Amino acid sequence: MQHSALRQAITDGEQHLRPVLAEAQFQRYVEVGLALRAAFRTPALREVFIARLKPHRRLLAGPLPAGIHRHGMLPPQAPRRSLAEITDAELAQWLVDDGRLVYGEFTPQELDNYFAVLAPWLPEQGRGGGHFIDLGSGLGKVVMTAALALPGMRCSGVELLGYRHEMAQARLAALLAAGDAQAATAIAARVRLRQQDMFEADVSDATVVYLYSTCFAPLMERLGEKLARELPQGALVSTTTVPLLHPGFELLQRFDPPSVAWTTVFLYRRRDASRGAPVPARALYEPDGAAWEAAVRAAFALHDAEQGE
Repeated sequence: MQHSALRQAITDGEQHLRPVLAEAQFQRYVEVGLALRAAFRTPALREVFIARLKPHRRLLAGPLPAGIHRHGMLPPQAPRRSLAEITDAELAQWLVDDGRLVYGEFTPQELDNYFAVLAPWLPEQGRGGGHFIDLGSGLGKVVMTAALALPGMRCSGVELLGYRHEMAQARLAALLAAGDAQAATAIAARVRLRQQDMFEADVSDATVVYLYSTCFAPLMERLGEKLARELPQGALVSTTTVPLLHPGFELLQRFDPPSVAWTTVFLYRRRDASRGAPVPARALYEPDGAAWEAAVRAAFALHDAEQGE
């Protein structure tokens, strides 16, 4: 891929420091998360932890919620409520929100692979106009790489968390500064980064919607409904790991690892105004109960060993 100096400006950052959540909009997330984390760390509460999470295991991308890990964004404080005081509805919503806050991305080589396999499906290989939208754009690397790889397309990113949006803006500034004035002006005219909830984003003119959906299993039913309702006929949607099981979309191609990336990449096209009930979220991801419980107990043991208990 060309633009090596520009590409260099948007690499790294994968191991960035994640700040604790302080925004008022995340108050309930923090409240429930602290209760869950305390139950995980307290041996006397672990059976309750398993009993409460097991019915909701389809909402998890692994044995444990990402938010209660050490690299999560919960503040270092004691919970104000116990897990027993958290309702099932609150817990289920928290797990959905937790998946939305997980950050993941492709490596530069994987992004090169991705845009190489995407280009044949686009007008004039991505040089003929259109709009590329990344829902959950994080640090903005996919959006900026798209701007370099698809020179005819507008490229937008939508990110919920303020700190990631700010990092993306800083990275865009670095990208623009790395090129000459003409290149910077051309890229700046085509790239837009917004801090916004992906469910509130306007995708009505999208040519391609990109979803790094590895941790989005609990969101995919709702996302499928939004995209089927708003996308124009023929628009493309790509997902990672988790398929888009909505009748409004036809699967064009499935790229199994390692052909494009470390995980499976799915490419879909919006059908013509077809209707039908989406496949229930249960069909997307639900690990075996016994296997899940064994993995959680192994996580308990690892935590205790790390704490010297």
